[in-house]
Amino acid sequence: MIDSEDELLISISNRKRPGHPKNEVWQHFNTIPADSTNGKKDLHSGAACKFCKQKWSRGKTSEMIAHLALQCPKPPPPEVRALYLEILNNGSFDDNDDDNSSKRSKPYKQSKITNHVERLTVTDDKQRRCSRALTKFFVTCGVPLWIVENPFFIDYLKELCPGFQVPKRTILSTTMINVETATVIAEMKKKLSNETNLTLGLDGWTSPAGQSLYIFLIMTSDGKEYIHSLKNFFKNSHTGEFLKNEIIKVIEEVGAEKFCSIVSDHASNVVLAKNLVSTKYPHIFPIRCIAHHINLLSSDIIKLNWATNIITCCKKIVTFFKQSHAGGAILQQEIVENMIKGGGLKKYVITRWTTAYDCTDSIIRCKNALKQILENESQLLNLEIISILRKQNFFRNVKDLRTILLPIKKAIINLEHKSTTLADCFINLVIMATAIKELSQTSNQNFSKECQNVFDKRWKEFNFDYYLLAYFLHPKYRDTGLQINTFRIICEKALSIWKLLGGREKSANELIAQISNYSLKSKPYDFEFVTGIHTVKNWWLMCKQQNNHIQKLALLMASIVPSNAGCERYFSILGWYMNKRRTSLNCSLLQNMLQMHAYYVSNISNEIKHAYKELSDEGFEDTVTKTTFPFDDEIFDENDDELENNQFENDDELENNQFENDNELENNQFENNEGENQISNSQNFDSFFNVTDIELRRVLEIEVTVEIPLSTEYTDSGEQDFNIESIINKSLERRESGINNITE
Repeated sequence: MIDSEDELLISISNRKRPGHPKNEVWQHFNTIPADSTNGKKDLHSGAACKFCKQKWSRGKTSEMIAHLALQCPKPPPPEVRALYLEILNNGSFDDNDDDNSSKRSKPYKQSKITNHVERLTVTDDKQRRCSRALTKFFVTCGVPLWIVENPFFIDYLKELCPGFQVPKRTILSTTMINVETATVIAEMKKKLSNETNLTLGLDGWTSPAGQSLYIFLIMTSDGKEYIHSLKNFFKNSHTGEFLKNEIIKVIEEVGAEKFCSIVSDHASNVVLAKNLVSTKYPHIFPIRCIAHHINLLSSDIIKLNWATNIITCCKKIVTFFKQSHAGGAILQQEIVENMIKGGGLKKYVITRWTTAYDCTDSIIRCKNALKQILENESQLLNLEIISILRKQNFFRNVKDLRTILLPIKKAIINLEHKSTTLADCFINLVIMATAIKELSQTSNQNFSKECQNVFDKRWKEFNFDYYLLAYFLHPKYRDTGLQINTFRIICEKALSIWKLLGGREKSANELIAQISNYSLKSKPYDFEFVTGIHTVKNWWLMCKQQNNHIQKLALLMASIVPSNAGCERYFSILGWYMNKRRTSLNCSLLQNMLQMHAYYVSNISNEIKHAYKELSDEGFEDTVTKTTFPFDDEIFDENDDELENNQFENDDELENNQFENDNELENNQFENNEGENQISNSQNFDSFFNVTDIELRRVLEIEVTVEIPLSTEYTDSGEQDFNIESIINKSLERRESGINNITE
């Protein structure tokens, strides 16, 4: 509430004054009269928002429009917000109090005629395009905004385009970013209006400034990512009920019918929130992030005594040659002379999951070079390194450990891709299980068995049923490698999802019949899936029939995003934005910048006008990833030594602390996950999958591509509370009859 004194001042200031009429946006703000006690003639009134009561000592039209369109914490009516979002997007407002447009403060100076000629060469359209390009540059490159006022930067811009009017920092951080954000939001809404089967990702992060930031990330089936909002919950208790309400706000604003899943980490409050949302909207499935599951599995393997001893020995070798100038020089010479590809020794860093493989792989690559140094230059080595290198089975043990770490590294890298699907994740699990089964037992009789126990332990904690169904519905794999009893589990999951989607008994019977025909490769499912030509979408679209329920289900499962890696990427961007010099950036500005960054990268082929046009699509994407995500580990390979020395000097202590807390962490994270694992998973992996299947081995390396699913209209009938067991039993009888007929 505005107190009585303020109300009196406002009523006085609202009297009609001569001069330029105020912008219509002022009708949503109370006018606060300027302070006339300072003796200044050029006075500007303040403003107070009628919705959230926020005050400004000087009311600027551009800031007020941006406040109503983007920032007001107590949002105005939807039609008001939509109006000013459109005005901001179109730039159709006259900001007479804009610092950049003020000419009164500039002293008159006779200009040269050449200046007028140069200025005339820059049209309003070019000024606008250059301003947009400049805004994109600062946002996507993370350049501090004050650089725009650096005289060398201004001189650089003037050399490129003398007529371009370089904005001030305050204009760049407010008007220009706000206008561009409005454009991005309008385009984002337009694109999402045509999307279905969206996935919502959410995660939390504590900023360097102590803010409790939560990202709400919308992911499409074709790999596009859009930041819906960035919220600061530092004043709130992050309970499951609170997070549930925030999630529902997001999905209802976009349209609950457009979403098919929510993916997040396994924290108990987030798991509870997802289950509560799924209770209200049964068609939205709660998905646990597969990346964390793989990370837990890899850490469990590294913690096994045999693996820990090998990693420790490898780390000692790497550390010695990195710290010994003479030893390092001799090793580098041996690498060059023997033409060893892949570089020198790599150190294992516990917080980088893929470096365990890189470390063991570098030891094997440099095996001959290390043996040459041991034989010819042993005086350069200390007794501990000599003892390690002379162990009978050392290199054999390192090779065995590398064998099991390779599929883990591939899985982690694959999960970072925006196009990763449930089927891709399941295939990576199969590859890992195969590697464990084939692990040589000659070096250590117990290691293979311990790895199998670790895998089975994590498998039982994993909500595999979604992934199993997605694997089955991939036309390249179908039921390849599956045990006979697994078909019933697939049918049960398919029908349970179909019921949640609103299917009735008639369509459920038709769906099971279609699943059976698909498994038998009967028409219209007899097309061969050709990798590199077909995608999951276009293959299923070839399968034309009436009431195509299985097509709808297959495209739905292929659209679910199983990893929350996108949120982690944008937290890295936030950390990049909020460096030591920029901790004062407020949440609204961070949200605007993050929304712009996500939109530009997701639609970069349309946003970039000139750069890298000569590259192929694959080369273009690779270049974009490296240049727009410069915080990625691979970019800083050259600084690894410094990073490791500064941050990981006490690796052993760090490992002990992390591993001691693993059990407590898992107990907290898996406490409330019953809602995500609807089918009991008490059996081992071998009960569902045969990793020795010859056909399975033939297709393991196939990559899967997913595109936007197809919506199919259909009028269903029968009971919605149909009996799943009865339908499956009838289908299995028909399927067995079909198999017998084929055999005969």
